Amino acid sequence: MTQFSLIANDKNNVDLIIKPIKDGDQITETTILELIEQSEYSRLHINIANIKNAIAELNDVLKPLQSGKFGREITYQVLERIDATISVSIDSDQMAASAEITAAQGGKNLSAKAILEAAQASGVNKGYSKEQLVKLAQLAAKEKPLSLVSLQIATGKQAIKGKDAVIKPLVESAQSRILRPKQRNDGSVDMRDLGDIICVKVGEPLAEKIPHTLGENGYTVTAAPLIAEPGNDITLVAGDGTEISSTNKNILVSQRVGLPKMIPNGMEVDEVYRVKNVTVGSGNINFTGGVIIEGDVNEGMKVIASGDITVGGCVESAMIESGGDVTISGGIIGHKHDVEATKITDVKMSVSVNSKGNLYAKYCQYAQISCSKDIRIEKQLLHSLINVNGNLKVGSEDHANGVLIGGYIKAGKNVSAGSIGATAGNNTIISFENIINKLNDKMQDIESRLQFENDKTTELKTASDKLKQLPKSPANTEMLSKVISTYQFHAKRMGEILFEKEEHENIVQAYMESVSIEATDKLYHGVQFILGDINDRTRKEYGPSKMNYKDRKIHIDPIVNT
Repeated sequence: MTQFSLIANDKNNVDLIIKPIKDGDQITETTILELIEQSEYSRLHINIANIKNAIAELNDVLKPLQSGKFGREITYQVLERIDATISVSIDSDQMAASAEITAAQGGKNLSAKAILEAAQASGVNKGYSKEQLVKLAQLAAKEKPLSLVSLQIATGKQAIKGKDAVIKPLVESAQSRILRPKQRNDGSVDMRDLGDIICVKVGEPLAEKIPHTLGENGYTVTAAPLIAEPGNDITLVAGDGTEISSTNKNILVSQRVGLPKMIPNGMEVDEVYRVKNVTVGSGNINFTGGVIIEGDVNEGMKVIASGDITVGGCVESAMIESGGDVTISGGIIGHKHDVEATKITDVKMSVSVNSKGNLYAKYCQYAQISCSKDIRIEKQLLHSLINVNGNLKVGSEDHANGVLIGGYIKAGKNVSAGSIGATAGNNTIISFENIINKLNDKMQDIESRLQFENDKTTELKTASDKLKQLPKSPANTEMLSKVISTYQFHAKRMGEILFEKEEHENIVQAYMESVSIEATDKLYHGVQFILGDINDRTRKEYGPSKMNYKDRKIHIDPIVNT
């Protein structure tokens, strides 16, 4: 019978050896595959084409042979050991590289070192993970022959932006001290104890500049450097009454005994006038610097200061005027006034507070307040005349949960409170006329300039047309050239003003859509919203709601707590 066997060759692959004999058992592709399956080489790659070639050649050899005669030996390599192969890919941003291994079939597996060398040959030069290299090698060795195994083997490092320089206050301001009053041993709070920390001494450190950092450089997996962006630097500002320390350029110290106050990128120290109470006995106060009143400002008294004014008690039917912030730990109390029955322009409250900075008070009623920045009344704001360029908030520092009832409020942008208005339907008028009026004044100026340029261009166009009809002469030609040149100047100017007008219209629209009245608990009927020529009021009671302007209407939308 024809003999056939599998023999390892010198290439570490396996040959099929056939010794033909005429009239022996027939050998087919199936019998050869069965031989392979039962052999120690069953996991190797089978070359089917060579098996077919071997059978075809066997048949050719057998044909001329006589019965029982042997033919020449036939040899074909039919089994191959296939080594594991690898391909390495680098992400488009070069911040990661992955390797994909085709698992070996009877051949050599790839070691972690071999994977590393292949990656390096592909341009991956940095950011390797030894753990991932070992893991990939182990996974590929366990997989079925010719299976694909992929894993990220290298990761770049993003550059880390440096930290910005910051100014760290080393002392508390009077306002922050009042907003966090001193706690007694029994747990109660002494709202009138402002503490000595408010006043600083000569040479006392006030603020420290924490310098910016350069950041950390990064790299890609191809070893390209990623240069970090340094943090933004700022200059430590020595305000009035302060100076940079002679021993440390990043420390700001006080030059005087006084009241510390934060300013952009620094601090200043106001000279401070301290008094227990402002009464008939102490007299009115008019001081260049800051004023600290430990107790109350009594009826009929005046306190005028160029700096901050801090009141530990209440202000009752008195006048306060500050060039900085006003902080009142108690309330602002005026005589009851029938605001609704009197024309608003004729109302004169018995207590008035004018602040060029921010204003804070525990509560406020029947008061006239003007404030250049923001106002926060912690508990309740009742029947007062408020003029604030910034925002008005009635509530705690974190949440608008106070009560706002009645009065006439002119606000710059937002008014927020827990409840606005009252069940009795007291008129609560909230207007945003201050900024709208300024914007309208600017629009009138733009329109006026636009009309001037339009009149000029019309006049010059008429003059140009007339000159063109005159007989040509050097004088007429020169005059026409000047007229055309002047016309072009004014036409260009008119185009610029038209663009300015369009931009301003966008500013007006954006402002109108940014203002709002927000009640986090109740919005009662009788709350009036005035925005330019838009004027509307609530006619029923709402839950948590926000009033704002859109599409030339006042909308009242529910506030959904998330």
